[in-house]
Amino acid sequence: MEFNAGDVVGGYTVVSVLGSGGMGTVYRATNPTLPRSDALKVLSAEFSRDDQFRARFQREADVAATLDHPNIVAVYTRGEFNGQLWIAMQYVPGSDADRELKAGTMTPQRAALIITEVAKALDYAHRRGIMHRDVKPANFLISPAEHDSDDERVFLADFGIARALDDAAHLTTDGTVMASVAYAAPEVLTGVGVDRRADIYSLGCSLFRMLANKGPYSGLPGGLAAMAAAHMTAPPPRVTDLVPGLPRALDDVIARAMAKDPAQRYQTARELADAATAAIADTTTAIPRSTLTQEWSTPSPTGAAPRPPTYNTPPAGVGTHSGPAAITYPTGHFSGPQGQTMPRQFAPGPQAPPPAGLPPVPKKPLKSRLVIAGTLLMVIAVVAVGAVLLFNGSSRKSAYKAQTFTHVHGTTQVSEAPTAVAAVGPGDADAVLALGVQPVAIDSANGPLPSWLHDKITGSPAIMTFVDTNAIQAAKPDLIIATGDLDDATYQKLQAIAPTITRPSDTSQGWNWQTQLHWIARILGRDSDATQLISTVVAQQNDLKNQNGKVVGKTVSVLNISDGGVSQTLTPSNAADFLTSLGLSYSKSSFGDSLQRQPTDQGVTRAVTDLAKLYMIDTDVLVVVRTDKTAGGGGAAGLPTQLNGYRGVMVIVDDPDTIAALAEPGGVLAYQFLDSHFVPNLASQIPA
Repeated sequence: MEFNAGDVVGGYTVVSVLGSGGMGTVYRATNPTLPRSDALKVLSAEFSRDDQFRARFQREADVAATLDHPNIVAVYTRGEFNGQLWIAMQYVPGSDADRELKAGTMTPQRAALIITEVAKALDYAHRRGIMHRDVKPANFLISPAEHDSDDERVFLADFGIARALDDAAHLTTDGTVMASVAYAAPEVLTGVGVDRRADIYSLGCSLFRMLANKGPYSGLPGGLAAMAAAHMTAPPPRVTDLVPGLPRALDDVIARAMAKDPAQRYQTARELADAATAAIADTTTAIPRSTLTQEWSTPSPTGAAPRPPTYNTPPAGVGTHSGPAAITYPTGHFSGPQGQTMPRQFAPGPQAPPPAGLPPVPKKPLKSRLVIAGTLLMVIAVVAVGAVLLFNGSSRKSAYKAQTFTHVHGTTQVSEAPTAVAAVGPGDADAVLALGVQPVAIDSANGPLPSWLHDKITGSPAIMTFVDTNAIQAAKPDLIIATGDLDDATYQKLQAIAPTITRPSDTSQGWNWQTQLHWIARILGRDSDATQLISTVVAQQNDLKNQNGKVVGKTVSVLNISDGGVSQTLTPSNAADFLTSLGLSYSKSSFGDSLQRQPTDQGVTRAVTDLAKLYMIDTDVLVVVRTDKTAGGGGAAGLPTQLNGYRGVMVIVDDPDTIAALAEPGGVLAYQFLDSHFVPNLASQIPA
């Protein structure tokens, strides 16, 4: 039920609508006892009947009511009227950062100052154990100054999906995370290891948007799926690529704020805000007019002429802007489309437009619509796997742009798209083939070339079991990709054959098959292909997770048996990441020892020197990877006797192709093979 001017809701008299969306409406309303206007957020009748959304809505009031800060929208009270829940909160006349961007009134200085005020609010909430979880420009309310000598005020709104950091109870049983994908940290999208630093990542994305008037990963082919995949795997973009007049130091600020590893980010919002302010203040007078995030001629939402930018705004205070504007109240799902959010457990994917000419379909109940939406997304994901998992190279690519690559062995310039590539590092061939390029030489140092690589080869490349420089030279490559461990002498020999690019020197993003794919795609001039491939894999893994619900949440670890001894696979690693992508929970420790990789660990495995400890393995599932001489046929003969006491499900892997696919670093083709060969075997052994 919607309300009109003059209606009374919980004692509040409705004046006008401030914003509306799929979940409800926000009204400007007269306070029942005080001479002021408040903002009244009313949950729709449909959502008010849903227990999960009732819990979300009531929690918003409870969480926000504990926060008392000049940069946070205050919550006054909450209640229920005719079956609809409502919250009364502070009314902020004016605008928001998203609207200011669209109006063309955002300058770099003003963006930094808004970020600074929002950072104060975030750090305050974080100190009290509260995350915001939906940090974005639309939630940065801007109230104009009452006097010319005053600064405008900035408020952080919508703690609607915030929750206490130490609260282990989930609000829903379906794993849904309502967060704006355009600003979502990788761990928010995967649901693993989320803490306050996810808000800092979102603040970095917001800074990028306010500087460039474009989200860091917006506009990618593939819609939300590609955007989500980019957040999880793509390097942070350089804002100066979009706005060349900005100080280069801002690229470093945003790169740190958007680091994939939370430990590599700024650890407080203030650190980010201070760094951004310093980067801009150092060259304030050098920023040209082109750094405005939108042309001045863009009309404002109210039809009034946009205000011109001020380049002499002092860095110490927020710019003064007079005249309150009509505001579409930025309250998450209460304003704007819901298409910017996605459920965590469903594969992200673009929405297909409705067929033209069909009669309207009767509205289904809320939960039915959610189930159908998830099913459609899964169907889209499955179709996408068959359609775009491998690129055949026939699609029209944009002209190759000359690039210089900085890697661990120096710098290499590539002026033209390579046509004869040697892939000589672990996982390099997987990436090159997945991107639709046929290599002229492949290194298969761990043994025979796996079938899942061999089946994708159409030519006759040189297949090597070590970095054979004579064989590589005979293949006549015009580029060598070697992202494995190389000594300087070997690198110099390769460089003498053809330009050689090794692993990137920037290690802030970590190294896994996704970052490897992006790196190689950049070398080959196929960046968008990498993003699409990764989004397709994400979709497929989510689909498998939904198909095999009985494995979700079960604990798992990997034990390796070889003639040289016994070891455990650590996390992060390709094997651990793959199992986690299916919904399994990789064990954090085993017989008292952490399975988290430490700086002292050599590689992704750790030797088990005391076999008596194997009695203590207590995971639900134990994947045993066997390369010992007695392995074969999936049998347990020859395993250490200490494993006889294991009471969980033991899944034995001794097939060379599966072992190779689980090895580092993995890849698109490795995942494809595991999904079709390993997952059915795994799922069949785990009881419901």
